[in-house]
Amino acid sequence: MNLLVDDWIPVQKEGDFQHISLKRLLCRDEDWQISLPRDDMELAALQLIVCLVQVVFMPDDEEGLLEAWEDPMNKDFYDKAIQPYLEWFDLLHEQYPFMQCAEVVPHPRGNNWSSLQKMFVGLPEQTSSSPSSNAFFNETNEITKVSLPEAAISLFQQATNGFSLGGATFSVGLKGSMPITTLVMGDSLRQSIWHNVLSHKFLKKNAPQLLSADTQEPTWVIAPNAKHAQETTGNIGLLRGMFWQPAKMKLEINQSNVVTGFHKIPGTCKVKGCWQHPHTPFDLSKLNSSNEKDNPYLSARNDLPLWEQMLNFFYSQSEIAPTNQEGVSHALVVKQFREVWIGVALKLAVGGYVKGKSAESLAGRRHEVFSLSTGWEEKTAEIMALISLGTSAFKAMNNAVSQFGFIAIERRKTRGKEARFKSGLKKKSKASFYKNSEPLIHSIMRQIKIEDYEYCKKLFSNLARETFDQTVRPYEHDPVMFEGISLSRASLQASLKNL
Repeated sequence: MNLLVDDWIPVQKEGDFQHISLKRLLCRDEDWQISLPRDDMELAALQLIVCLVQVVFMPDDEEGLLEAWEDPMNKDFYDKAIQPYLEWFDLLHEQYPFMQCAEVVPHPRGNNWSSLQKMFVGLPEQTSSSPSSNAFFNETNEITKVSLPEAAISLFQQATNGFSLGGATFSVGLKGSMPITTLVMGDSLRQSIWHNVLSHKFLKKNAPQLLSADTQEPTWVIAPNAKHAQETTGNIGLLRGMFWQPAKMKLEINQSNVVTGFHKIPGTCKVKGCWQHPHTPFDLSKLNSSNEKDNPYLSARNDLPLWEQMLNFFYSQSEIAPTNQEGVSHALVVKQFREVWIGVALKLAVGGYVKGKSAESLAGRRHEVFSLSTGWEEKTAEIMALISLGTSAFKAMNNAVSQFGFIAIERRKTRGKEARFKSGLKKKSKASFYKNSEPLIHSIMRQIKIEDYEYCKKLFSNLARETFDQTVRPYEHDPVMFEGISLSRASLQASLKNL
């Protein structure tokens, strides 16, 4: 199955589900949407398509980009452009299988076989005993076989946005552990792709090292360290970095062209420096740091909703804090969008996995779509105020819950259980507040003006009160607890007035 020729893109239109080719997607003006069972895999499919178009059909400049976005591609032009890349994007190629290592063969005793679910981030797999591997599902046989298109997408996702395939000797990723991905969404799938393809002129100005790097070939053509004594980001070109795959693995495919698992051998590759990936917000102060432990890429946090970090999705640090030129900055695709599509509303898909307590543990996943109306480029202060309202309302609610817990313990004289009782209340209220805050934030950004401060304040205050009431409701009929509820509720009311 060749990603540049065959039908592999899973799409739907008005309930019509099918696989279409990249050529059909780019050369026709049809209203398709990517359709997969999981939102993280849908974002991965879009990112995979964007990366393919970026390296094969990169426009020269802004004019060329707008022409490609406006009108479908000429079929003859498509056929000519893909010729140099045909061998590199074939999942079944004998010498250069897409994102695999041809030299990997099954061990006689099956010692290097891994179950298919290891390729799908968060699913438990048969050969792993790690408790973090079953973050989303409870069964190790949820998926026992997949089609070639699904395998290609999961290969790309695991290598680009996941983490290890089983310990340090099977590490993947060029952007650190589980980075956030931000992609601009358009009115159609075809236009969404071109919103995220950077022109040669833009890259030459903003990330010239990606174009001038020594090695452009992918890792399955020139293996990491095969050409250089030590792999450094200065040697990793645009194509090589976008499809970075240091893990040595090979799909197990039966006679019906169905994937049933994969084989792997140790193949880790330590990269020196940080590679400026176009789809991820990054910390400018850490991008060229000499400290190997500095990870410049923005990641999701399990204790915070994505909206608390959304300033970094849309703006550069100089716009957030003009006196500070360093700090987290929006991804290159967002930077180009605001320069090319001036005055156009922005719809941004944001997704990523949440890192657990250990290097290879997974705590969850995040996926949101943020929409900003026209003029969003000048709304830094308004979005900052919106985030501040949300965090302040949470703090007021959290303090009130903590106060109730303390008074309740005092009245019951059960000091030995204080930490467990209070932490349980705070954990429950925090999860509830953040869960309900996400649709609230989206409704504010879509339906009303974020400049309407008083209205936003009212919405967050109501959420804080509702969360508090929900948390203390089980104790309302206990006479000993009643005083604590009354005092802490009064404290919450006073704090909300001062937001």
